Amino acid sequence: MVQLLRHRRASGLLALLLCVLVLPAQARVIPDLYEAVEAVPSRGATDRANASSRGLERIFVRVTGDAAIGSNPQLQPVLKKAQQYVQSYRYEMEDNQLYLHLSFDPQAVAEQVHARQLPMWPNNRPGTLVWLAVDTLQGGRSALSEKDAPELFAALDAAAMNRGLPVDFPAMDDSDRRNMPLGNLWALDEQSAERAGVRYRPDATLMGRLLQVSGERWQANWLLIQGGRSYAFDASGTSLEDVAARGVDEAANLLAQRYAVRPGDGSGQQSAVIVELSGVDSFAAYSKVSAYLQGLAQVNNAELLSVDHDRLRFALTSSVPMQNLRDAMALNRNLRQQADEGPIDLSGYRAPLGSAENPLRYRWH
Repeated sequence: MVQLLRHRRASGLLALLLCVLVLPAQARVIPDLYEAVEAVPSRGATDRANASSRGLERIFVRVTGDAAIGSNPQLQPVLKKAQQYVQSYRYEMEDNQLYLHLSFDPQAVAEQVHARQLPMWPNNRPGTLVWLAVDTLQGGRSALSEKDAPELFAALDAAAMNRGLPVDFPAMDDSDRRNMPLGNLWALDEQSAERAGVRYRPDATLMGRLLQVSGERWQANWLLIQGGRSYAFDASGTSLEDVAARGVDEAANLLAQRYAVRPGDGSGQQSAVIVELSGVDSFAAYSKVSAYLQGLAQVNNAELLSVDHDRLRFALTSSVPMQNLRDAMALNRNLRQQADEGPIDLSGYRAPLGSAENPLRYRWH
């Protein structure tokens, strides 16, 4: 059971900025979110159709963030005609096994997601640093690196790829072992995670301690740290790879719950949130800021209200809760949230956060 533990001023320039569109700056964008590889017994049409259905189900899991989305009755008709959504495919033989590489049409998939009112997890996702410690019956307790356990880390990579979660692993060199002593890792110590993670700058940290209870029984305790919150959960399995993959899978579930855009969020009501950005001191920076806000999945529209030297003020129209919008913006490392500029006197009441009198304030760098 998951527990939440914590919780310029010229009008000409303004018009020109509204006409500029460049690619938004993203933290960790998943490039192959709509690609799948399936083992097939032959190149026959029936085997290709079955593999396409399995592959499309995998894509829906990644895109929605829902591991059980394949059992949704709404999707069954879509999965049966999965080949209609395939952009390209190719075969490849590896170790006497034939594989079908599938590339699905992102726009077509997104249309099906929206038509069925399913959640949509944008492809800008938290890069997650994974620390692992293991206690085996024969070898005792140790911290693990990719060099120590290549099969295990390959299983973690595969689990992360299945869910569209970008993961990284520490080098476990002298610096890591000094900043993250084995005892602290086994204790799932958050301060050590913060200290040891400085060199990697992760968006999220996943710490796991994996205990071999018997020959075929494993138990794991996990801690996910992200955006000032921590989530603890357990997992069990019949192998080290199994219990580790379950940890990555549950971490993906938790992050999807936080970042996926769900129909009905905010009771379907659109609201304007005022965002003030300082440090925007060049034309290129103006362009990037505007395009970034327009490209946020949580934002329906971004209107530039004013430009004052290096400070921009936008009105963002969104139908998701305020916290969801703030969580999404926190993933952009070019944005640094600014401290409150002091109380605002409105006849004894404080203006609501996100209002014109009390906007969300960030610095662009």
